[in-house]
Amino acid sequence: MMFPGKRATAILFILILSFIFCTGHALGAREKTSLAIFNFRPTNIEAMGYNGDILYALISALGMDGSIELMSRRQMEEILFQEGMSQSDDPDMALKAGKSLGVNFILFGQVTKNGADILSNINLLDVKARRVVKSWSLTFSGRESILDRIPVYAKELISNIKNADQYSPAASTREKTVDIENLRVASEGKSVVLNWKFDPSHPIRAFNIYRSENEGGPYQSIGKVNKNSFKDKKIRVGRTYYYRIGILLNSGTEQKSSHTAMIRNAGEKVPYPPLMISCKGYVRRAELKFVPSLENDKDNFKIEYYEIFRREEPDGHFEKIMTVEKQGRSKYDLSFIVEDIQGLSDGSEYSYRISSVDRKDRRSPMSDTFTITTVKRPILRLEKDDLLRKITLSWDPLDNINGYYLYRKTQGKEWEVIDKITGSGSTRYNDEKKLTDQMEYYYYLTAYDEKGETGASKTVKGKTKDLPAPPMGVTAKSGMVKSVWISWSPIDDPDIGGYSIYRGRSSKGLDLVNKVKGYTSLSYLDKGTAFSPLEDGTRYYYAVVSYNLYGVEGEPSEAVTATTKHRPSRVSGITAAISESNNILVKWDENPEPDISSYILYRSKNGGYWSKIQTLGSHQSSYRDYDLQPDISYQYRIIAVDKDDLKSDPAKSEPVLSPLAPQ
Repeated sequence: MMFPGKRATAILFILILSFIFCTGHALGAREKTSLAIFNFRPTNIEAMGYNGDILYALISALGMDGSIELMSRRQMEEILFQEGMSQSDDPDMALKAGKSLGVNFILFGQVTKNGADILSNINLLDVKARRVVKSWSLTFSGRESILDRIPVYAKELISNIKNADQYSPAASTREKTVDIENLRVASEGKSVVLNWKFDPSHPIRAFNIYRSENEGGPYQSIGKVNKNSFKDKKIRVGRTYYYRIGILLNSGTEQKSSHTAMIRNAGEKVPYPPLMISCKGYVRRAELKFVPSLENDKDNFKIEYYEIFRREEPDGHFEKIMTVEKQGRSKYDLSFIVEDIQGLSDGSEYSYRISSVDRKDRRSPMSDTFTITTVKRPILRLEKDDLLRKITLSWDPLDNINGYYLYRKTQGKEWEVIDKITGSGSTRYNDEKKLTDQMEYYYYLTAYDEKGETGASKTVKGKTKDLPAPPMGVTAKSGMVKSVWISWSPIDDPDIGGYSIYRGRSSKGLDLVNKVKGYTSLSYLDKGTAFSPLEDGTRYYYAVVSYNLYGVEGEPSEAVTATTKHRPSRVSGITAAISESNNILVKWDENPEPDISSYILYRSKNGGYWSKIQTLGSHQSSYRDYDLQPDISYQYRIIAVDKDDLKSDPAKSEPVLSPLAPQ
């Protein structure tokens, strides 16, 4: 006979359970299917670029529709990197990557450029079914065709994803794999109570309970329930038991749970588990903090030590990793801090439980589960390169660390730490340490705390700026007096420190003349030096070289030539003769140069020194010398002078005897 109160409670329980199952199915129906799209591989160089156009047009179309949950590219790339995988158009590799990503479908393929046509082969991989369920061959005539046709294809893709089961030959007979979570056992009086969790949206009818005294079995059925708890009353007190759950589906089939629970000293009163206060993940280690249960003192359980258990996979088993002795601790020191450094990996999730063990080797149930994630490896990015002896790197900040180590090397060299970057919030670094021009550098980053260092991030490559190019438009002006004017088009680059001027008598023998500072400089007047001036009428070769702010020069410009102004030619036709009027007439030919400004006439007596006797006009071509003495031999020399005061070599007449007779 059922009492009214109990009957009402039972009816209410059934209504609640029905609501949970119905609501769970409704919620499950509204869940979005997850999809990851891999890069479409170009099969020839002509297809490069079009593969990206197809990819991002498809991502845009799916995003506008919104009915498919599309994994972000950044999240996908980070997970694949941490797992040591890459995007691939190989079905087996794509399947393996899909399992790590935790998505339902992977889309991958290739793109080929064939003449004017862009051919794409796209495949839809069902990760759970472990096979390609649909393939497409699409042809586009250009980028506009891609933008026009991809939205139509996206609708077809969405339809195929939502109806993927119809493409599987086993769709009608295949059943969804289900499981329970968090199977727990504990003594309650002379019984053992089991509790677990399950997803009410799964097609579960009931649960079969199995028990064995050995972990490997055999297991025998001890009961059946339609709820997530069971009390095993048929035990022998003090024995060790192992329990498993069989999940009975609506179809009538049974799926065995992957979880096993164990209890020692069944039916006996056992110690209480400690209370976990905190659990934190650090660099390849975890730190657990817990306090003993005060209930153990009340019930006179003398705790000897604590057993620490760890689980490395969400659906894996907890395994004992260490024992923590209580002996020797002060009664005032209540908390325990335990560090796990046993083979932990970067960026991995670990779950922990703790049990108390007393002097009679009685073990408490497991404590609540605490889950941590160790510090993942940094994700290093090249922010900017092609800078003057500078490369900029960046990364996302990490928690629970003290800072980062930055490693660097060049091709063929060993890695070395170039900086210890303190502070977890640092996300950017400018490398300017002993870099050279036009050199490639490789980098990786690790995170560290006071007790460890993560593995290396992926390697990134950066390159410093090339040496400056030579200026264009270099010219040299000829015909200048003892100088040459050099000009060029300056390079619009603030990293240019200036320009070096080189000069020589041939194109292969150029020497540095001077440096002109400033990247906007555009000319230089070469006059030589006080001790080494430019020579008249001489051909010189010039090249201009840019140098950077560190004074390092690039390649020289092509050599250009210029010739300094020639001196006037030697005066021709000079003669000296006695005229009828007893004077000496000196005559010469006018020089051919148009810019002659004057002639300077000199005279020598009896072969002695030359003295200037007259400066004559540019168009004068004769001179009468009346200042004569008897018995003296006279000789004349003339020099042409141009407007720039350049003087010709002297021209001399033949000697002539004075026409005057002695007194």
